[in-house]
Formats: sequence, C-alpha cells, structure tokens
Amino acid sequence: MAKRDVWVRVGDELVRGDAVVGISVSDPPYGWESLKILLKVTGHREVLWIDSGVRVDGEGEGREQVNALADAFVDTLARGAAMPSGALVRLGGPPDGPTQWVLSPLG
Repeated sequence: MAKRDVWVRVGDELVRGDAVVGISVSDPPYGWESLKILLKVTGHREVLWIDSGVRVDGEGEGREQVNALADAFVDTLARGAAMPSGALVRLGGPPDGPTQWVLSPLG
C-alpha cells in the first residue's frame, strides 16, 4: 500500500502528517484552561498545540477524553495515509456532538 500525503490542521498552520514525531496531552496550570494536544513536529523548535476544548475536572474524566483523542489521532493519520488521494486531518465534529478527528479526502 502506497503512503499518501496527509496534512494536519494545527491552528493556522498545515503540517505534513509524516513530520509529526510525537503527541502528548498538556497539564494546564489552571483549572479553567482546557487541555491541549501537543504535537512535536520535525522542523519546529517548539511543540505545536491544538486546543481540545475539554476542561480539566476533578475526576480525571476530561483527561481520559483527551488521551483518547490523542490515541485516535494516530489511527486517523493511518487511515488518511491509506486513502487514494491523501487526506486532511483536523479536530472538529458536529456542533452539538463530541469533539473528534475529521478526515477529509484531498483532490
């Protein structure tokens, strides 16, 4: 199976999926901040981050949800690479639904 171009929307930037070398979840210093998905990307000195929109709660449920999003990112990149025309990956979802990775075909 040939590897296709996969692009990832990170804020105002688009980065190639094969340039992502690591992913983690932030530990926000304040309870009112949302958890961030941190991407280590080749060619970028600082980590790039995506705001998950999920707030920290005292029970750890928010953290579990964002950890699951980080895990799903890897699967989404692999599915995008398997698409015949390549893909664009971004964090989104329906207005009233859960946040999830959205995979859009290129071309």
